[in-house]
Amino acid sequence: MVQGRETKADRRDRILAEARALLAAGGSEEMSLRRLASRAGVTVPTIYNLVGGKSQVLLELTTELVVEIEGALEAIAEVRPLERAEAVICGAISAFERAPEFHRAALLAIDALDRDARGPDWDRLGERASAMQEKAALAAQAAGLLEGRIPARLIGEHIFRTYRSASRDWSRRRLSLSEFRRIALSGVYLAFAADASEPFRRHLATRLNRLGSIAGEA
Repeated sequence: MVQGRETKADRRDRILAEARALLAAGGSEEMSLRRLASRAGVTVPTIYNLVGGKSQVLLELTTELVVEIEGALEAIAEVRPLERAEAVICGAISAFERAPEFHRAALLAIDALDRDARGPDWDRLGERASAMQEKAALAAQAAGLLEGRIPARLIGEHIFRTYRSASRDWSRRRLSLSEFRRIALSGVYLAFAADASEPFRRHLATRLNRLGSIAGEA
C-alpha cells in the first residue's frame, strides 16, 4: 500500500491486526507498544493517537469478539430464548477454537491489568456481554419459561460470571475447550432453573444431565 494514500482507519486496522499477531505469538509481554509500532510501521505516538495505550489496544481486540457475537445474535433473533443464551456461549467458544493462542493471550493480558488501569470502558464491555444473557432471560420471562421472581439482570450477571470464571481457567490451561463449554452452559441452565416454570425446569434438568453424561464419557 502506498503510504501517502493510507487513511487513519487503514493505519488503525493495521495496528490492531499486528497487535493480534503479537499476542498470539508471544502473549502480552511480546506486545509492547514499541514492538507493535515497529511491526505496524508507525510510531508509538501514532498508536496512542489512533487507538490508545496498551490497555486500550486490548480493549479494542476484546470488543471485536463481543461485536461478533452481538451480530450473530441479531441474525438469529427469532430463535427460542434458551437457544439464544446457548448461542452466546457457543459463539464465544467457537471464536476461541478458531484462534486459541490469541484469545488465551488476550484473556491473560486482561487479567494482568490492574483494575484501575482498565477503566470504565472495561466495565461497559462486561455489561454488554452480560446484557446479551439478560435479554435471553427477558425473552424467557416473556415466553412464560421463567416466572420473573428473579430479575433478568441478575440472571444475566450470574451467567456471565460463570462464563468469565471458566474462560479464565481455560486461558491458564486448567480446562479444555470442551470442559469450558460444559461449565459455561451449566451456568446458563442453572441460572435459568432458579426461576424456571416447572415444565421448563424439567427441560433444563435434562440438558444438565446430558452435559454430565458428556463429561463422564470424556
